[in-house]
Amino acid sequence: MRSAARVVAVTLAAAATAWGTAAHADDVQGDLHGYYGGERVSAYVVGGMGAAAAAGGGYLVTRDSDFARGLGWPWLVMGGLETVGAVFYAFQVGGEIDHYGAVLARDPAAYRAEELDHLRGTSSRFVVYRSVELALTLGGAGVAAYGLAANRDAWKGAGLGVASLALPFFVIDTLNDGRASRYLDEVRRYQPVVGVQPAGGEAGERGWTVSLAGRF
Repeated sequence: MRSAARVVAVTLAAAATAWGTAAHADDVQGDLHGYYGGERVSAYVVGGMGAAAAAGGGYLVTRDSDFARGLGWPWLVMGGLETVGAVFYAFQVGGEIDHYGAVLARDPAAYRAEELDHLRGTSSRFVVYRSVELALTLGGAGVAAYGLAANRDAWKGAGLGVASLALPFFVIDTLNDGRASRYLDEVRRYQPVVGVQPAGGEAGERGWTVSLAGRF
């Protein structure tokens, strides 16, 4: 009778563990797709802005106005670079969704360790990106102010061109950094469920226990 009760208890506990594992995997799968989906949308936005700026810059550099040419060159160069980078990043994000989704399904503990390392690197890179973008914004504003004070149209255009692109990219990367930080917190809280384990030796010696490593 006692043996039968133990079998029933182990069966129920194993079922609860399997249900909990699936539920937690679904939660973190949702977080994973939410984060990388946001990154892909951001890449599309940056790519669209960059393409529009590059097209506008290409037109402006053909004008006779010093201001127009000064404005056009930063738009053409910076916009073109951002467009190319955004296209490559959009493809990269698609690969990351497939990769981390597969690792999570195969080995949740490995997913957690790998994703934590990846997100820490991402957060550190955002510090660099935002610092450069903020410096370009302030530098461009300074150049435009100089051009205004000296009545030099080319300098006014160049400064405005740099600042007008660097500032929105700084804002976008600030939002991206916040999203990465929230996802990093979710991955930190995620603790894969450990399945049914034999208690004190081989199965049958001292029965079975179910242990949970933790969860969200």
